[in-house]
Amino acid sequence: MECCLSEEAKEQKRINQEIERQLRRDKRDARRELKLLLLGTGESGKSTFIKQMRIIHGSGYSDEDKRGYIKLVFQNIFMAMQSMIKAMDMLRISYGKEEHSELAALIMSIDYETVTTFEDPYLSAIKTLWDDTGIQECYDRRREYQLTDSAKYYLMDLDRVAQPDYLPTVQDILRVRVPTTGIIEYPFDLEEIRFSYLSDLPRIELADYLPTEQDILRARVPTTGILEYPFDLDGIVFSFFKDTENIKLVFCAVKDTIMQNALKEFNLDTENIRFVFAAVKDTILQSNLKEYNLV
Repeated sequence: MECCLSEEAKEQKRINQEIERQLRRDKRDARRELKLLLLGTGESGKSTFIKQMRIIHGSGYSDEDKRGYIKLVFQNIFMAMQSMIKAMDMLRISYGKEEHSELAALIMSIDYETVTTFEDPYLSAIKTLWDDTGIQECYDRRREYQLTDSAKYYLMDLDRVAQPDYLPTVQDILRVRVPTTGIIEYPFDLEEIRFSYLSDLPRIELADYLPTEQDILRARVPTTGILEYPFDLDGIVFSFFKDTENIKLVFCAVKDTIMQNALKEFNLDTENIRFVFAAVKDTILQSNLKEYNLV
């Protein structure tokens, strides 16, 4: 019958067949794709985890890729020092030497987001300020204000970073802070499975992935016994949880202690991340096998 079709009808049939083939390919590809959603507050390590996946399972970072991070490292150094200078005023800490306030003014005169080089007089100013006893006291009180986790890492290694031929190391890249303003998606293939990491989804899209935390609390709190469980944090006893506000108080009391430091360092260790991902992958595999009654 096809011989009786007009050329236009034959072309239309060919297009339809190609569309159907593409839909079948897309359906097949979708079956072998797993999406992992990374959730967390700012600077909780979502982007760092994705970088680790690129190192472990992707192409890593070429010299050209690393060169793209040079100015970001410089900007992180300026951002960290400016944060401490602002905190000096807020915490009413005096500089070790009065003339160092002039160096602080020099650093504050720079918009760190425009920094592309790192040389004198700014290099020597930041080195002098970092050695200042007042700045060191301010750094020791960093829990009282916002300071990037990588501040000390970079400031302790200024001579290396300031070299004319400086090329960021993998650790430099892992520690660099780049504010995320949109959705990050990093796909890679592993053992015939395509993994796709999603990070920083807008709140409106998160609703499609997760129930609200209020829904979870309503369902779980009455069955956990947490309402009567006592907590003793630094001598303050919480023996009652009548609402979510009291639960929040407990988490706020411990959020900046051991767990934060442990998780921060864990996320920067590539071998640790390799171990965690292997465990996650195995969990997903076991779940899929159970779904099809194969285990």
